[in-house]
Amino acid sequence: MKVSGALTEEENAARGSVQAAEQAIVAREFSFVASWRAVAGDLTAEIADRGGFLDILGKLRADRLPDFEQKFFDLLESQAQRNVGQLANEIRRAPGQIRERIDPVNRSLRRSPFDQGRYLKIMVKDNNSEAKTKFMQDLQTISAGSWAEESREAAEQKFDVMNRLMTRLSSSEAGDRTWQRQVLDTRQHVRFTGIELDEAGTTVNIHDSSAGLSGGQRQKLVIFCLAAALRYQLAEDEDDIPGYGTVILDEAFDKADSAFTRMAMNVFLEFGFHMVLATPLKLLQTLEDYVGGIALVVCREFKDSRIGVVSVGDGELQVADDESAPETGA
Repeated sequence: MKVSGALTEEENAARGSVQAAEQAIVAREFSFVASWRAVAGDLTAEIADRGGFLDILGKLRADRLPDFEQKFFDLLESQAQRNVGQLANEIRRAPGQIRERIDPVNRSLRRSPFDQGRYLKIMVKDNNSEAKTKFMQDLQTISAGSWAEESREAAEQKFDVMNRLMTRLSSSEAGDRTWQRQVLDTRQHVRFTGIELDEAGTTVNIHDSSAGLSGGQRQKLVIFCLAAALRYQLAEDEDDIPGYGTVILDEAFDKADSAFTRMAMNVFLEFGFHMVLATPLKLLQTLEDYVGGIALVVCREFKDSRIGVVSVGDGELQVADDESAPETGA
């Protein structure tokens, strides 16, 4: 009886172990099928299909998958994470760099009055969109901590985030291209505001845009902002003049009076620009002090255009080829 009882206990224990093992195998099979449906093929999460799953395991071991998986995670830590961190740092630094580049522009603007007793100053403010904020959070998720110290599951979650970002960054879809500009074009991460200051440095007016301004006021603001933008693009901080400084303006100052035209030209000269202007005849005498030469383009009856050198003296225009007063000119 004792022997029979002992054998029964051993048999029950063995059956329990077999059932536990089968349940563990089925659970592993179910997890594999859920994650790798294409690899599993026709295999199902049943104990009868364990042979097929063992064949897949044998192929993976023969292909040295664990070795390559470890190498993959090593590359993620040493290359991908470092590059993602560098990208995040570049984006974070960009607004500060823009503010530094605006400082010399503001110093130049200070030398030329924007209005009677007023000066224009450009302020740089952060302009964080929802897309950019989420992008920076994702970059932080990828680059924070050490992948080597993470569990494989946590590391794979980081990789999923990075894979999602890389897919959108390499996409040519219209929506993704718009998103790329929002998150990577750091010019969109700031906005510029024009502030009018008096002699004491007190703010007397703020321009977030040209809305609400008259035609002349709008042109005035645009000219000052244009000069500032050109200075930003064409000259380094330590340069007195731009490396390339020829500015061509078509229909220059056509809505402005002589006083503003002179003021705007003073601004461009302060920035060190060489001006090439196409302008109405009424402004030629005003611009004479700012240009080295004048040419008159004549188009009679909208054909047979001609050009001639013009000299300005004693308040009268004199055309070098002795043509009579032009019907139209620019």
